[in-house]
Amino acid sequence: MSPAQLARLESNQRGLYVEDFVRIAEALGEKPGNLLSNDLGEIGHLKPLIDRLAAVRPEFLPRVSTIIEKLVLLTEDMTAATRLPAGKQRTNRPRSSKSAAPRKGR
Repeated sequence: MSPAQLARLESNQRGLYVEDFVRIAEALGEKPGNLLSNDLGEIGHLKPLIDRLAAVRPEFLPRVSTIIEKLVLLTEDMTAATRLPAGKQRTNRPRSSKSAAPRKGR
């Protein structure tokens, strides 16, 4: 990076390219990641889940994604049901079923 490019960078007249950032970090004797903020902001509480999902084998991701979506929907349903006034609670009506065989869970 030339002195002119550095001057433009310092005065916000030029953006910082990744390649330049890496070279600056190396010149400082640092790894580029060490110069970045570790603050995850509003998603910090999700880091353990993200780390766990990163370890899932790729062939299982569609199935895991489907399971997570169903858990989210179930949680939303349960939350909505607990917020209903006492007189407006849903009743568990028996489902009409053509067969008496137990359902398989998915």
